[in-house]
Amino acid sequence: MKSACMISLHLEKPGDCGVTASKRAPRKRMKTSPETREPDEAAMTAEMIDILRRKMARDYEAGHTRRDAHPKATGLLRGRFEVAPDLPKHLRVGLFAKAQAYDCWIRTSNASGKPQSDAIADARGFAIKLMAPGGTRKDETPLGQDFVLLSTPVMPLGTVALFRDAVYYTIESSVVLFAAKSLLRGHARALLGLAALRIRPTSPLDIRYWSTTPYRFGKGRAVKYSLIPTSRHRSPIPKTPGASYLSEAMQRHLETSEASFDFCVQLQQDGMPIEDAAPRWDETASPFLKVATLRIPKQKFCSTQRDVLAESLAFSPGHALLAHAPLGGLNRARIKIYKALSKFRHVRDGRGEIA
Repeated sequence: MKSACMISLHLEKPGDCGVTASKRAPRKRMKTSPETREPDEAAMTAEMIDILRRKMARDYEAGHTRRDAHPKATGLLRGRFEVAPDLPKHLRVGLFAKAQAYDCWIRTSNASGKPQSDAIADARGFAIKLMAPGGTRKDETPLGQDFVLLSTPVMPLGTVALFRDAVYYTIESSVVLFAAKSLLRGHARALLGLAALRIRPTSPLDIRYWSTTPYRFGKGRAVKYSLIPTSRHRSPIPKTPGASYLSEAMQRHLETSEASFDFCVQLQQDGMPIEDAAPRWDETASPFLKVATLRIPKQKFCSTQRDVLAESLAFSPGHALLAHAPLGGLNRARIKIYKALSKFRHVRDGRGEIA
């Protein structure tokens, strides 16, 4: 989906994950409110699929079709997702029910709808695909659980209707008309959020990421995810960042030391909406709790083989275990859009899809 979903970002201290899960007494949690579909949600989603598919056909020759958003990968990394042992009972849910480690692929990316230099300020993506235990690198299969994260805690355009307007006006009409319509309809805060979401980080391995949208956490509960850097290594920003400076920073990091993140969940409390992804869930009322560690070992990832694999992998919020099913209108729309556009891209290019 066209990524109009970024916000200004400050760097958290490594390991600043709110509260350690094992040391926090569970508070009374609200049950997830029922999902409520927006009027004409299905029609708006279908319209976005049509607009974005036609844009991809215009922008790329057959055989070289890129994603509609996040088309530029800054790296495809091999990682290990380790579920924490001895989690408190209320966090032992689904994937996190027992301590277990999963190999994974991680795609880091720039959010812009067209490939561009890393030096241009942009939102940054971080997508994780867990692999089923027991396979070898040659015959492994996806577990069916992705985590699709962004360098922003919220989606400024938090509803399907607002996202539809962004897609329609920026592609089919005019960015100026989109801004004017948003102001007339009282969405100035969304425009400010869009203006503030572009960042130029030292490295994709140095910054925090969020899911922005909510997910089920077992029966009757919802969470948002966050990934918080804990590596000792911190990359300097070049005096003159080049077109691939983010890839270069990660490669220098991983030549000498591993990278690591805390993977955390934030339990929904009263007043934290499911259907609008724009309001930020209050971390004071519900701190993020660590449930896993993501480790990225030393490796060389700048290769043609990795680049080809990065184009074959398909990431989606819809790739989720039942206990962690996506919630809310934006997720419902994204699942359909990602599936349709991924199929279009892979069929058009005659490339196999790894979902």
